[in-house]
Amino acid sequence: MDCSDSARRAEPVKDTSFRGAVLKRGLLAAVMMVACVAQAARPYRGGAVATAYPQASAAALEMLEKGGNATDAAVAAAFVAAVVGPYHSGVGGGGFALVHDAKSGDTKVLDFREVAPKAATRDMYVKDGKVVPGLSTDGALSVAVPGAVAGYLELLKAHGKLKPAVVLAPAIAAARKGMWVTPRYRTMAEGRLACLSRDAEASRVFLVKNAQGQWEPPPVGHVIRQPDLARTLSSIAKGGAKAFYAGPVAKAIATSVQAGGGILTQEDLAAYKTRSATPLEGTYRGHRILTMPPPSAGGVAVIQVLTAMEQLRPQGVTFRDAEALHLYAEAVRRAYVDRAKYLGDPAFVDVPLARLVSPGHVADLAGSIDPKKATPSASLLAPKEGVRGSTLTDEPTTLTPEPEKKNTTHISVIDKDGNAVAMTTTVNYGFGSCVVAKGTGVLLNDEMDDFAAQPGVPNAYGLVTGEPNAIAPGKVPLSSMAPTLVFSKEDPRRVMLAVGSPGGSTIPTTVIQVISNVVDHGMDVARAVNEGRVHHQYLPDELWVDKWGLEPATLSVLEAKGHKVRRVEQWGDAEAVYSDPKTGLRFSASDPRNEGAALGQD
Repeated sequence: MDCSDSARRAEPVKDTSFRGAVLKRGLLAAVMMVACVAQAARPYRGGAVATAYPQASAAALEMLEKGGNATDAAVAAAFVAAVVGPYHSGVGGGGFALVHDAKSGDTKVLDFREVAPKAATRDMYVKDGKVVPGLSTDGALSVAVPGAVAGYLELLKAHGKLKPAVVLAPAIAAARKGMWVTPRYRTMAEGRLACLSRDAEASRVFLVKNAQGQWEPPPVGHVIRQPDLARTLSSIAKGGAKAFYAGPVAKAIATSVQAGGGILTQEDLAAYKTRSATPLEGTYRGHRILTMPPPSAGGVAVIQVLTAMEQLRPQGVTFRDAEALHLYAEAVRRAYVDRAKYLGDPAFVDVPLARLVSPGHVADLAGSIDPKKATPSASLLAPKEGVRGSTLTDEPTTLTPEPEKKNTTHISVIDKDGNAVAMTTTVNYGFGSCVVAKGTGVLLNDEMDDFAAQPGVPNAYGLVTGEPNAIAPGKVPLSSMAPTLVFSKEDPRRVMLAVGSPGGSTIPTTVIQVISNVVDHGMDVARAVNEGRVHHQYLPDELWVDKWGLEPATLSVLEAKGHKVRRVEQWGDAEAVYSDPKTGLRFSASDPRNEGAALGQD
C-alpha cells in the first residue's frame, strides 16, 4: 500500500468493494485504513467524513450514499458515537454544532449544551468554604439537564433530508448487536473504574466481574450489548424528542438521579430547550473563520490566538520555529486569562464579546508579550484582585489534569454539494457521571463540573474560571469545545476545512494548530492532524508539549525563555475534512492518536 503524499494528487479510483465492506464491517475495514491516513489523506469526489469511531464514520457514509446531506451524516454519526463511545459522548450529554448551507451561504449555530437544574445553587459543591473533590464529576449530583437528543433531532428537522428512523437505524443496530471493547475503551474504563463501580447499572452495562467477584473493565475484544439503549433509541426514532424528555424515559432518568442524591427532575427535562446563535467570526491570512460563540470559550480562544499570530507574524510562521512557538504560547496564555476573567453564559452575564475578539484588544494582548521571556501567569492578574467578582488571588490553587480521563468527541462532514457540519459533543468527564438511568441504557453527563464550583478553584481539567461562570439554575456551563469552519480565500462562502477535537482544556489549541498546519504550512489534512502539539492554559503555569512534538533544541530554547515545559504522552483527537478550493476534491483525516476513521464517497 503506497501512502506517500502523491496519494493526495492521485486520480480517485472507484472502490465500491471497499466501501461496501466498510458499511458492512465498518470497524475492521476502517481500522485497516488508519496506517495510510496517518501519512496522507486520499481524495474523494463526493462527500467526506471524519469521526473518532469507524462505526460512526460508516453510518455517516451510509447516509450520504442514501442521498442524505452533511447534517444527516453528522447526526447518524453522533447517535452511533453515543452507543460505541460512551466514555466520550452520548444521548445523556450535549454539545455544539455549526451547519453551513452551500446554496444560501448561511451558517447556523445550534447550542444544545446541558443546563443546570432548577434546584442548582451557587455553592452546591462547597462545604466549610472548600470545594468537595468529586462531587461535581462523580455521581448523580454532577448531572446537568442533557441536550443531545433535542439537539440532534432539531438539526435533522431544520437541515436534514432523511427521516429520523433512517438516520437512527445504524445506532439502534449497534446497540442491539453490540460493540467490541477496544484498547481506548479499556483505558478510559480503567481511569473511571472506581466511579463506574459505584453505580449498579453502569457496572452491569460497562464492566465485568472477575474471578473474585469484583468489577473490572472488560478485556479487549469483549462484546458489549446495550438492549435498553436500543429500546430508548427506537422510541426516539418513532416519537421524537418527547420520547426522551417526557414519559417513561424521563421518569427513569429523574428517578435514578434523585435516588443517587442528585437534583435533576422530570420538570427540568420537560423544560429543556436548545439555543440558536450567530457564529463567532474572524479571519486568518485571508481565510474567513466561523466558530462557536459563548458559552463556548473555545471559539473565543481560536479567534484571539489566530488574530494575535497574524499580527505578530504578518508574513507567516516557520514550522516549529522556537521564536514563533514562544509567541503562540504567550498568546494562548493571555486568551485563557480572558476566559477566566470574562466568559460565561451570555444569557446570565454580560460578556464583552465584540471587544475580546476585536483587533485592538488582541493587539493589546500581543503587545504585552515579551519576545525574550515567558510571562509568569500569576502576574497577568492584578495582585489580590483576581478574577472579576471572585476570591481568586494572584497565586490560585492549581492541579494537573489527567490526560487519559479526557472525553468528548468531534464529527466533521462536508458533503458532495459543499454543505458542511462541524459538531462537538460530550458527556464531560470520561463516562460522564458514571450514572446510567435504570432500564433506559442512558449514561448521564457530569457537566456541572464545567461551572466554577467556587470561583478561582480549578475544575477537572485544571481550568480556572470566575464569577461569570458560577453555578445558577438554568445556566449553561462554559465550554472549551470549538467546532470550526475555515473558508476558501477565493470564495468566502465556500467551506475549505471543517475541524474540531475533544480534549477538555486543550480543544482550542488543537483546533488552532490544525488550522495553522493547513493555512501556514500547506499540509495535507492528514498530516495536519497528526503533527505534535503545544498547549498552555494560563493555569497550571506549564507548557504542555506532545511527547514527539518538538526537537530537543527547540525545547531548550523555550525553557531558556522561562517556559516550564511538561512532556505529555498525547492529547486530543482532531477530526477534519478538507475541500480543495482548486479541484473540488475532498480529503478527510481522523487523528492517528486514537481509533477513528476518515471515509468518503468516490
